[in-house]
Amino acid sequence: MKTLITIFSIVVISLSGFNSPESTASVHEDVVQNQLTFDGYEGGYYFFTNTNQQAVVLEADEETKSPDLINGNLEGKTFKVVYTPVERTATSSTQGIIETVRK
Repeated sequence: MKTLITIFSIVVISLSGFNSPESTASVHEDVVQNQLTFDGYEGGYYFFTNTNQQAVVLEADEETKSPDLINGNLEGKTFKVVYTPVERTATSSTQGIIETVRK
């Protein structure tokens, strides 16, 4: 009986989508596209909020920096943001590198 319960549990966990990406984001080849609300820019980090009211912290390389977001008054505006996810480290809180930002 314990063996059946163990096998059943393994099957359920493997099929449950335990490792699936966030449901509000569409993922294709390690790129995430999401509707995010811009909260601000500071110290090289762009701060956004997703539709689940969770913070999303992103960086941009020199080619994709957005002067409009840095210098403009765009806090509270929603953008379609495409970014490449990165693994979080102990020294960085970023969740990804921005590819594009569109209204």
